[in-house]
Amino acid sequence: MIEKSIGTDAQRVDGADKVKGKALYGADRILPRMAYALPVAATIGKGRIRRIDTSEAEAMSDVVVVLTHLNTDRLKPLQFVFAGGHGIQSFQPLQSDIVLYRGQAIALIVANTLEAAQAARSVIRVDYETASFAVELDSTGSETVNQSAALHHFPDFVAGDAERALTTAAITMDETYTTPAQHQNPIELLATVAEWVGDRLIVHESTQASQGLCGGLALQLGIDAANVRVMSPYVGGGFGQKNSIAPHTVLAAVAARRVGRPVKLVVPRDQVFHATSFRAAAKHRMRVGADSTGKIIAAIHEIRAQTSRFDLMPFTGAETTSRMYGIPNFRSAVTLVKLDTQTPGFMRAPFEMSAFFALEGAIDELAYKLPHDPVEVRIANDTHTDPITGKPYTVRRLTDCLRRGAKQFGWERRSAQPRSMRDEDGTLVGWGVAAGAYPVITAPTRSTVRLSADGTVDVWVGGHEMGQGIRTAITLVAAEELGIEPQKIRLTIGDTIAPPQHVTAGSWGTASATPPVLEAARNVRAQLIKLAGFKADSLPDSAQYGELLKRNGVSHLDGHAQWFAPGQNANVIARADQGLVAIRGPDFPDFVAFSYIAHFVEVRVNPRIPRVRVARIVSVVDCGRVISKRTARSQVYGGLVWGVGAALSEESEVDPRFGGFLNSNIAEYQIPVNADMGSCEVDFIDEPDLKLNSLGAKGLGEVATVGAAAAVANAVFHATGKRVRDLPIRVEDLM
Repeated sequence: MIEKSIGTDAQRVDGADKVKGKALYGADRILPRMAYALPVAATIGKGRIRRIDTSEAEAMSDVVVVLTHLNTDRLKPLQFVFAGGHGIQSFQPLQSDIVLYRGQAIALIVANTLEAAQAARSVIRVDYETASFAVELDSTGSETVNQSAALHHFPDFVAGDAERALTTAAITMDETYTTPAQHQNPIELLATVAEWVGDRLIVHESTQASQGLCGGLALQLGIDAANVRVMSPYVGGGFGQKNSIAPHTVLAAVAARRVGRPVKLVVPRDQVFHATSFRAAAKHRMRVGADSTGKIIAAIHEIRAQTSRFDLMPFTGAETTSRMYGIPNFRSAVTLVKLDTQTPGFMRAPFEMSAFFALEGAIDELAYKLPHDPVEVRIANDTHTDPITGKPYTVRRLTDCLRRGAKQFGWERRSAQPRSMRDEDGTLVGWGVAAGAYPVITAPTRSTVRLSADGTVDVWVGGHEMGQGIRTAITLVAAEELGIEPQKIRLTIGDTIAPPQHVTAGSWGTASATPPVLEAARNVRAQLIKLAGFKADSLPDSAQYGELLKRNGVSHLDGHAQWFAPGQNANVIARADQGLVAIRGPDFPDFVAFSYIAHFVEVRVNPRIPRVRVARIVSVVDCGRVISKRTARSQVYGGLVWGVGAALSEESEVDPRFGGFLNSNIAEYQIPVNADMGSCEVDFIDEPDLKLNSLGAKGLGEVATVGAAAAVANAVFHATGKRVRDLPIRVEDLM
C-alpha cells in the first residue's frame, strides 16, 4: 500500500518515455501515404498580391498541389478568443489577396517529400502592391484605442483618488519602463498532422487547447464537431504560443482533404515568429507616491500595449499591479496601439512580466529615494485585503516569501550604497530584490477514474502536458487516493475523446485537473471498500484489487466527477465542451486569490566592459500546496531562466522599413544558455489554500517568471548605479 504520493520528490511519470523517445509529439506521427506541407510567407510589410505564379513549383515532379487564395477552400470566419471565439486571431490567411503583415502565409505547398516542398518554395514568384505600415509603438500611422472603452470586460482598476493623493505624498516617482515584443520559442515547432477518415477529421497537434482546435476546425470547415478528433498527448513547450487555433492548423486539414492523404505541416522556425501569437511590446508610466515612512499612498499605472489592426488583444497587467500591495489610491489606464503584425497574445507570465518590471522597478527606486531597505518597503505595504474589491485574500504569504528569501540569500550582508560591493578583482557586485504575483485562475474540468480487474487504473481528465509536469501531478493524486504505485496509472489528457479538454494555460492546469481526479478516485475508493466489506475508510491491499473485482464478478469500477471554481456552476462545462474559454479568477464571490513569489538576485558586472552576469538567484514561492515537488521546482527554475532572458537578452526586433520580426531564429533571438545562469535556489511556503479547491493548490508556472526581470534590473542598479528602464539591458546601457 502506497502511503503518500502528493508533495513528494517523485520522479516524472513520463520521464522514462521521453528519454526513450516513446512520448509522441505532434509531428511524430508517420502515417501511410503521408504528404508534407510547407507555407510560403509574404515578404512585404503590408499590401496585396497582384499576381502569384506557382507554375514552376507545380511542374516539379514531387509537388502534389500548391494552394493559394485563388484555389484554396473557402473557410467560415473564425473569431478571436477574446471575441468569444477559438482563434489566436480573427484573420485567416489564403482567403484573399490581402497581406496584413510580413511573414503572413500566402501559399501552401504540398509535396511527396519535405525536400520537394522546400525546393518548390524557392521558385514561387509574387508581385505585390505595397502599402504603408507601422510596427513600432510610436510609429506614424499606428492607431490607438482606449481599452476600457472598447472592451467593456476589461475595465480600468480604480481605488480611491490617486491623482489627489499623489499631491500629498512626501516622496514621489514618475518614470516610464518599456518592454519589447518577445517570442516564446519552445523546442517543438508548430506542427500538425491531419488525416481524413471518411467524413471524420483526425488531427495530431502540439497544442495547449485541443478542444479549442476541435471547435475552431469544425466551425471553419463547416462540419460537426463530433466528426473532429484532436490528439495532443505531449507538447514540446507551449508557453502561450499554442493556446488556441493558429492559421496553420486548418491549412493542414484543408490540404489533407484536397489531396486525399494525411498531411504533415511543420512550420519552420523563422515562420513561427509570424505564424502565431507573441508577447506584445509595452510602455508603462508608473507614478508612485509614499509618505516618509515608506507607506505607499497612491499609484497610477498607465500602459501603452501593442495589438493588431484587426483584433484588440487586451493587456491586463494592472489587474495584478493594482493588488500587489495595500495601495489605497490606485488608477490604471490602458491604451492599445494597433500595429501591422499578427495579433499578439500570451507568453509566459503574459502581462505580469512586463507590468512587474515597471512596478517592482518603481518600488525599488522609491526605496532608494526614501532611503529604506527595499525588502522592508515591500513588507510595510503588504495587505490581507484586496484594495480594489475590499474582499479578503485567501492564503497570502508574500511577507513570508520575502523574509525567508532574505534569510536564505544573506540579505543582511548587503551594503545599501550602489557600487559599494566589489570582488577582489574590482568586479562590481549587485544585489537586487523584487516580488511577483499572478492571479489564481481556474477552469471547469471533468474526470473519470476506472479501476480494471487487471489492477490497472485509467484516468481521463482535461489537461495538456507541455513539460510542466501535469501528468505527474495528476498521477500522484490518483495514486495516493487509491493506494497504488503511480506506474499502474494510465492517463489520457489532451485528447478530445475525453472532453472537455479546456485550454491549459494561466497556471490553472494542475489546480483545475487534480480536484476532480481526487473526487473520482474517492468514488472508486468507496466502491472498493464496499466490495471488500470493510468499515470506515480502510482500503484493502492494492495487490488484491484485481482479485477482489473478479471475485465479485465486476470487470471495472468507475468514478466520475466534475469541478468548477467557486462562483461557477455546471453551465460552464457546456462552454468548455465547445472549446471556448470558461475561466474564473482571481476575483471570486467571497475572496480574491493570487500566487506570490520573492526573488533575490546577485549580479556581477565588469567595470570596464559592463557585461552582466547573474551569479545566483534565491526564490521563495507561495503557490498553495505543492502537489509534485520535483516538477514544481523545475517549473521555477525555468521561470527564472525566462526572467534572466527578459532582463538581459530577449527582444523580437523590428525595423520600420521592412515590417515583421527580423531576428526570427534562435541564433539571433538570444535566449539564456547554461553559461548565463548562476546557481538557483528554490523554496516553497507549501501551505494549502483550501478555499480554492480540495487539494489547496494554486498556480505556479506563470508566477515563477513574474518579478524576476525586475530583480535582475534592480541588482544591476545596485552594482553600477545606473538605472535601466528599458529591456533588455545591454552593455551600451551601462557604459
